Amino acid sequence: MDEVWRKLAEPFPKGEVQWRIEALSRDKKRALVVPYVDARTVLDRLDKVVGPEGWHDAYEVLADAERAVKDERGERQERVVEVKCRLTVLGVTKEDVGEGDSLKAAFSDALKRAAVKFGVGRYLYRLEKQWVDYDPEKGRFTPPSLPEGEGEAPEEEEKPEAYRLIDQLLERLKEKGLGKEAARIITKYGGYGKTPEETRRLYGELRNLLKG
Repeated sequence: MDEVWRKLAEPFPKGEVQWRIEALSRDKKRALVVPYVDARTVLDRLDKVVGPEGWHDAYEVLADAERAVKDERGERQERVVEVKCRLTVLGVTKEDVGEGDSLKAAFSDALKRAAVKFGVGRYLYRLEKQWVDYDPEKGRFTPPSLPEGEGEAPEEEEKPEAYRLIDQLLERLKEKGLGKEAARIITKYGGYGKTPEETRRLYGELRNLLKG
């Protein structure tokens, strides 16, 4: 399982990391920005590391109401939605609460927060916020560069032959509608197995499942 958690926590390619404005300077010419990834990127990471059958999510709407907000434009009503996400990866469940101005935004925020507890994108929280030049007329800013070494996806190591054979079996099982059963077997062994003997037993169980 350690290998699975390591892969979940790997930095994202720089092109996947985006920046959002957290605050503006008084003259509106500087913006304080923070890095983030969108929910689709998180879903892709989960699918890539544990497979579509290796994880599932469930949601609960906790609040959906209007609240008064005061700023330089005066007082206005703003919609606030709170959603709890229960994310299960290879049999391990963690949960967190997200917030947004719509159901979609709150669901996405909740998913990302729950995924952080599995290490997905957690390194982004360690990066410092940065002030950048901001064009108030166009509402644009120049995204800063990530620190050296951050946001660089490591080169993928070539998988051992036994792992590739297991991957091929998993694809065939998914095609036959046996993805959930295969995921339970993978979970039992914590991935590909911790020893060569476990890997052989895993392969044998998957073959037996395929043969029916």
